[in-house]
Amino acid sequence: MSNEADSSRNSNSNASQQNISLKAAIKKIVDVTNRTLAVFEQTTDDTSTAFVSRFTSLVRQAKNIATRGMAAYDHRGNYGPQIVGGTALVVGGAVALRRGRFPGAFSGGLGGAVAYGNIYGYQDYYLAKSWKDYVPK
Repeated sequence: MSNEADSSRNSNSNASQQNISLKAAIKKIVDVTNRTLAVFEQTTDDTSTAFVSRFTSLVRQAKNIATRGMAAYDHRGNYGPQIVGGTALVVGGAVALRRGRFPGAFSGGLGGAVAYGNIYGYQDYYLAKSWKDYVPK
C-alpha cells in the first residue's frame, strides 16, 4: 500500500507541477500579448496623430484660400471692365488660334457678354448678388 501512496503522491506532485507550469505559461503568454498590443497601440496612435496633424493643417490652409477667393468674388464689381475685357481676350484668342479670326471674334464677344452678365447681372433674369444671399438660412 505504501507503493500506491507514493505513486499517488508522485502523481499529485506531477499534477501540481503541471498546474503551476500551466499557470506560469498562461501568465507569460498574457504578458507577451499585452506587450505586443501596447506596441501596436503606440504605433497606431503615433501614425494617426501625424496624419490628423497634417490633415488639419491642410484644411486650415484650404479654408484660408477659399475665404480669400470668396472675398475676391464678392468684390468682382470693382474690377468689372478688366474681367470682361480679359475674358473676351482669352476666350477669343484661344478660339481664334484654333478656328480663325471670325469665330475668335464671335467667341470673344460671347465670352465677354457672359462675363458681363455674371458681374453686373442680367436685367429681370439674374441679378448678380453676393453668393451669401442665395445660401439657405
